[in-house]
Amino acid sequence: MIKATVKYFGNDKNEYGMPIPYHSYLVVSSPWQKDNSGIASVILLSGESPLPSSPHKLVMSGGEKAAYEKMIKILTDMHDGLNVLIDKD
Repeated sequence: MIKATVKYFGNDKNEYGMPIPYHSYLVVSSPWQKDNSGIASVILLSGESPLPSSPHKLVMSGGEKAAYEKMIKILTDMHDGLNVLIDKD
């Protein structure tokens, strides 16, 4: 299982010192039913952040690592131009 908190943020700050914009997610990836398959799910951790059209990404090859990497790419493409911080377990 792969778990990561993923944050996308801008360079501006609000009156409390928080970055604007600020988007925080939990990405969890694990093996799926067939050999070498995997599934990654994204959970919103910050209030009004956008979610992908599907909160799950299933892959039939590459296992949980490939599913995790595809979900990170989806999120990064959604937040093009923002800084990113990934804390992976």
